[in-house]
Amino acid sequence: MRILIVNRWDDDHQSDYASRIDHERHQVSYVTVPKHVPRIPASAEHIQVVPDLADPEPVIAAAVAAHRAGGPFDKLLALSEFDLLTGATIRERLGIPGPGTEDVLVFRDKTRMKARVAEAGLRVPRFREITSVEEAEAFRAELDGPVVVKPRTGAASVGTFVIRPQDDLAAVLRETDLGDYEIEEFVQGPVWHLDGLMADNRMIFGRASRYMDTCYGFSQGRPLGSVVRTGPEADALLAFAEACLRALGLDRGAFHFELIQTTTGPVFLEVGARFGGGEIPWVFQDVYGVDLIGDWIRLELGEPPVTLPPADRPDTEHGGFLLVPEPRGKRLVSRPSMVGTVPGLYAEELPAAGHEFDGKGGYRFILGRFRYRAPSPTAVEQAILRTQSAYDCVLEDLDDTPHDGPRAVHDDPAAIAPEAPAVADATDAPAPTPASAPAPAVVG
Repeated sequence: MRILIVNRWDDDHQSDYASRIDHERHQVSYVTVPKHVPRIPASAEHIQVVPDLADPEPVIAAAVAAHRAGGPFDKLLALSEFDLLTGATIRERLGIPGPGTEDVLVFRDKTRMKARVAEAGLRVPRFREITSVEEAEAFRAELDGPVVVKPRTGAASVGTFVIRPQDDLAAVLRETDLGDYEIEEFVQGPVWHLDGLMADNRMIFGRASRYMDTCYGFSQGRPLGSVVRTGPEADALLAFAEACLRALGLDRGAFHFELIQTTTGPVFLEVGARFGGGEIPWVFQDVYGVDLIGDWIRLELGEPPVTLPPADRPDTEHGGFLLVPEPRGKRLVSRPSMVGTVPGLYAEELPAAGHEFDGKGGYRFILGRFRYRAPSPTAVEQAILRTQSAYDCVLEDLDDTPHDGPRAVHDDPAAIAPEAPAVADATDAPAPTPASAPAPAVVG
């Protein structure tokens, strides 16, 4: 099989294509950026380099060039949320089988996904597409309650606003271009994320996790925790998610699904046709032995998953994670290591002293990333709370203005990315690169 991969990642786990795809059996070509070329297996058929993956047109042009050099392709893998639409366009341009633009838009456009789920008789927040402040004001007047304004195709709560009845909506949205926005009712309740795999129009693996705080809270500078739950409540939420995924037409692939749990039942929030971000892939691999990325790739190549546990085997451990956001405009003076001090905390990724936080860390390059495993959800939650309480980081302003005293992260939460993180985890050794294979052609 001839395969084209659009690779956005440069870490040991997400970009480990060598262990997941037999590069001797398949002819595999890549489109990636210069600094990620070392992650590409030496046995790759062809590598096409682009300066940046953010602009779709150079990526599409690179795919066309790779098609001439190593195609025609039987399969295209574009696994990142931010590459799904570009991948769909490439498939349509080159005649590669797989999801096209309309298929992908259902999982990228929040108004389309909610409309499709509502058509199936499943509960969604009341919502409306908007292009102006006046339309947003009219919708809020109809609800007479808090609303959420967000980009239709956004991710990670970037550009999202929660607006209360007493807030000046026009003032909040004054600097925002609403050309690609929607507004929806604010639904009160804990937010859950459900992650897993679909095959043959059914959920073949899934786990339900409840957030501690929310992704929106993380975007506002608050730590974000998550704990995997089991039992009848989690099973009911997984069944709701499966019904929504069927309504959306996800016959095969990975999913990251979010819902709001209310006193009258679950309410659909949003879904991505990809694996979850943050620490989810690592926790699933370490605690449950499930390689979400690898088994998704295998499903796409027509191969059976190899890491999924038997459906009737109960979990003996529960996983979870904590993300401490970036303190924008700060420099890290010092921070403690928490591994070995908190029971259940098994791995951490921390920035080095001297790191300057510029506001571009997202979910990866932040003030702290922590992973947990324990016999019960309660034990995981307690470990997360203990970490939050004890993780005291000393920060200073980037303009070198001195503070009256050190700042603890739980007093002033807001954090970001290390250029060279300290990693305490024995499970993340990189896969060896084959030495005997000829080097692939790299074209810039």
